[in-house]
Amino acid sequence: MDSVRVGVSYYVSDQVRELIEAVSDRVEVIDITQMLREEEEGSPGARERVDEALGSLEVLFMARVPEDLVRRAPKLRWVQYFATGIEAFVGAEMLNAHFKFSNVTGTTALAIAEHCFMFMLMFTKRAPLWMEHQNAHDYERRSVLPDFFEGKTVGILGMGTIGLEVARLSKAFRMRVLATRRTAQSGMAGEGDVDQIYPASETTGLLAESDFVVLAVPMTPQTRHVINEAALRAMKSTAYLINVGRGGLIDETALVSALESGEIAGAGLDVFGEEPLPSDSSLWDAPNLLMTPHVSGDLVDHRVRTARFFCEQLGRYLAGEPVRNVIDPDRGY
Repeated sequence: MDSVRVGVSYYVSDQVRELIEAVSDRVEVIDITQMLREEEEGSPGARERVDEALGSLEVLFMARVPEDLVRRAPKLRWVQYFATGIEAFVGAEMLNAHFKFSNVTGTTALAIAEHCFMFMLMFTKRAPLWMEHQNAHDYERRSVLPDFFEGKTVGILGMGTIGLEVARLSKAFRMRVLATRRTAQSGMAGEGDVDQIYPASETTGLLAESDFVVLAVPMTPQTRHVINEAALRAMKSTAYLINVGRGGLIDETALVSALESGEIAGAGLDVFGEEPLPSDSSLWDAPNLLMTPHVSGDLVDHRVRTARFFCEQLGRYLAGEPVRNVIDPDRGY
């Protein structure tokens, strides 16, 4: 059978290359990562070398995005993106091109759900306070007592792979779980680890009942600032907001105001509207705000884990089976 030329613009270690080549003896790996760097730097002849490589590819495993890929890769049939968030491509020709475009949704869902619980446990068990006491060498036992999860309600915006993992872990802590789903109907009963499902139009009802609100929806025009001033007012004053989705899901100005006024109890953010977060952002000094620098899905084995996912996908592609996580241009995820 004919060989399949697989381009890689990724972090190509010997291990990653060997994993891809081991999928099938039909696979011919073309590493274009350095070529793309040279093209960006304006090196002589680099654009011609990239044109030649792209023109021969059938499959592309992509982290670094080639300029004008659609025009320059007429034989391309499938692009596997190395990450989950594809908002940079929404509305662009790449999602409506002559090839399928897929992401790696699901590969880090459990780790990201664990990150949510890191924030939730830190708030519930008063970890920031105990760290302050430790730094002050102050052995104070009863300034504020820890709380617990049992009987609390978690409201999850989005029932994708991350949301479902958050729901599963929540049940292990004996919590009640609410969630929104794009296709849900009003009054819909729960399923699996979710006790009740809300349509997006009834998000306010979920917010009003939740002790923790977890944002796990993709970033689309419909979800931008889904947490705004009105949504924050709908939340309990004792509730905590956790965002592991995208920074644009939250109106950050409204969030800072809500934290300063005590409208909500606290927030844990792994993502921000502008990244890196500017040093003069008001988020840095907002009360009861915990933050991490967009690391919830950056695992110690992330590169190899992602490459293994691509190899599974490549095996499906070579067998004539549909690949997973193909992006729907109309939905934007």
